[in-house]
Amino acid sequence: MAPVSHIRGRRSGRWALAAAGAALALGATGCSFLDDLRPGSGGEQEPTPEAAEPVDAVPLLEDALADLAEYPALTASGQVAASVGGDVRDTSLTVTDAGAANGTVSANGIEGDLVSADGKLFIRAEEDFWLDQGVFGPDFDDFDENWVRATGAQAGINPASTLAPPVLAEILGGLELDSEEATEENLDDVLTYRIDLAGERNQMWINAESGQVQRIAIEELVPPEAESGPQVRLDLAQADTAAAGEVYDTLTGLAEEELTGSRDARIEVAWDGQPAMNCEPGPDCTWSGTVRDAGGASSGTVAVQMAVTFSNDTLGNQECSDSGGLEAGGTLEMSCSANYDSVGDETYTIDGSAQLSTRGLTSGEQEEMLAALDEQRAATASGGSEEETEGTEGSESPEETEETGGD
Repeated sequence: MAPVSHIRGRRSGRWALAAAGAALALGATGCSFLDDLRPGSGGEQEPTPEAAEPVDAVPLLEDALADLAEYPALTASGQVAASVGGDVRDTSLTVTDAGAANGTVSANGIEGDLVSADGKLFIRAEEDFWLDQGVFGPDFDDFDENWVRATGAQAGINPASTLAPPVLAEILGGLELDSEEATEENLDDVLTYRIDLAGERNQMWINAESGQVQRIAIEELVPPEAESGPQVRLDLAQADTAAAGEVYDTLTGLAEEELTGSRDARIEVAWDGQPAMNCEPGPDCTWSGTVRDAGGASSGTVAVQMAVTFSNDTLGNQECSDSGGLEAGGTLEMSCSANYDSVGDETYTIDGSAQLSTRGLTSGEQEEMLAALDEQRAATASGGSEEETEGTEGSESPEETEETGGD
């Protein structure tokens, strides 16, 4: 790992903007969950009874981040918000070195299960969780207590793009130091060294005994190559290879049996205008319409299915379907037909109805996910993660993963 430096000219402009943005956000909301960590705020950390001499922050930070980058997995628990001043979510996660994750996220007291695999993020929660997100869709009734593919903004954070140990070490190593001296502090009855980073509310605590990162409080944890990131206050701990293996076991089981039935909340799917139904002699009927992104998502593609039923009291029902990928901000033409092949010249009245739905994981994506999990498990067990973590998949950019936290 490259040495940590407190001179990072490339990022100084962004931190200046982040600090200004935080001031505006806090002026509007009156507080931030990071405020509790500021000196004199009454937060959890307490100074030692007798102030100790400060120590050099640079070697402490270098060693801690070098250690962090080699974790097979980490546990992270605390609070996150998708953006500065955004809605705060409580979260508890185990994240492997390749970015696979398993844990929970809670919004307004409603807890949901969260998993991330192969760059795809899923949440299973009660209907009220999604109502709080302002999510609308044709299959919203299927969201309750079922797996739903989500964005990082809906979860509060995308663990693959920010919390995979080597990625997190890279992000933290790219932040400027506000002071080259680390201050001794008692944090939850544990002796630590607090390191102040550039920005109004950016700090890290290093365990004085183990030398490992124990807590981070970062105004904007920006993934590599992204422009923005989530606000976090997280307690961190190293997790061993066995814990990483449990994450892979859980994700593999879900990918094999449950995630192919998941829905997708990343794009708001709706008809663009009214669909049309036309029938020719037969009766041979066609249903067609245009589907659009009604919510204005920033990026990504959602698998959409259309199921159509044609009905007549005498002839019975006929069904057809169509499917395709709806890109964020775009439209998708959908059409399918069914022919009754009725004999004779009699005229029939045919009724038609269509139901749109989404799929969070197609069969092709399932195969790719299972293969990726096998490769990552082997790499973690051998002591090294894949060169590219799963924070970005082919159809999604780092900017989308955070929306700025999205998948």
